[in-house]
Amino acid sequence: MNKYSVGVDIGGTNVTLALVTKKGKIVRKIRFPTRVEEGKAKTIKRIIKALGEVMEGLSLKSIEGIGIGAAGDIDQDKGIVRFSPNLFWKNVPLVRLIKKKFNTKVVLDNDANAAAWGTYVLETKRKVKNLLCITLGTGVGGGLIINGEIYHGASGTAGEIGHITVNPQGQKCNCGNYGCLETYVGAAYIVKKAIKEIKKGEKSLIKKLAGGNLHSITSQTIQAAALKGDKLARRIWKEVGEYLGIGLSGVINLLNPEVIVFGGGVTRAQELIFKPMRAEIRKRAFIVPFERVKFTHTKFGADLGVIGAALLTLQGNRE
Repeated sequence: MNKYSVGVDIGGTNVTLALVTKKGKIVRKIRFPTRVEEGKAKTIKRIIKALGEVMEGLSLKSIEGIGIGAAGDIDQDKGIVRFSPNLFWKNVPLVRLIKKKFNTKVVLDNDANAAAWGTYVLETKRKVKNLLCITLGTGVGGGLIINGEIYHGASGTAGEIGHITVNPQGQKCNCGNYGCLETYVGAAYIVKKAIKEIKKGEKSLIKKLAGGNLHSITSQTIQAAALKGDKLARRIWKEVGEYLGIGLSGVINLLNPEVIVFGGGVTRAQELIFKPMRAEIRKRAFIVPFERVKFTHTKFGADLGVIGAALLTLQGNRE
């Protein structure tokens, strides 16, 4: 009997579910908008419906379990989403709600931890013992692998790089703090900045590429404008890279990782971000850990999170 795991990646913009083999191959996949404005009950109802669809025709005996990666502060032991700034969830007993519908193993972790586990198992083949995985999407997530294990910290909250303060006088973050890295690097904030500058009167291709509708602007629109030489778009990406470098320089000095892996939709901007990021880190970090760390991009693209979530169900399996 073929055995599968189911991954669920819950982000602020989209939810992705996939039936995955232990080697990380996706057999089936479903993706739909999160629509956080409709509330958690409707989102969870759609997740449960999609779980039934992705496992349709399969016996629960062929399912190793359901692994869930959710954006936010997670209690892994109790299966609770304690606080998710971009989902606007508080104290949601997600594992209990899923197990009520599906009588199988259910594992919950932070979405960046899930991505980190996926890249550790599939991309480094467990040969790199210390790595940081950064997901650049609606928000900014960080997952840590230390000595070959997901590092959760004292309360399960470790790795929240997106909520490191990089500007004490900065704008308010959804988490309640001011000047978080996420407010300079997260896709939602990048789009807000572009719209703000255009409304102030700055000429830009961004609006034209969005069909003249400011509400249609996405990070991909800003990337496309930057590649055409648009000054505003290039300035935005340069600032993104610089702030990412500021945040990472401290992390590199603190943790001295072997590898930093990037995933998420914002990474499509590539060198528009990463060139200024490396320049900023070079200025700020200790030279030896900076020269030692390897920066890389996941080969699984936007699927890393859902694959990693599925593989959470196999953490004890060393094959």
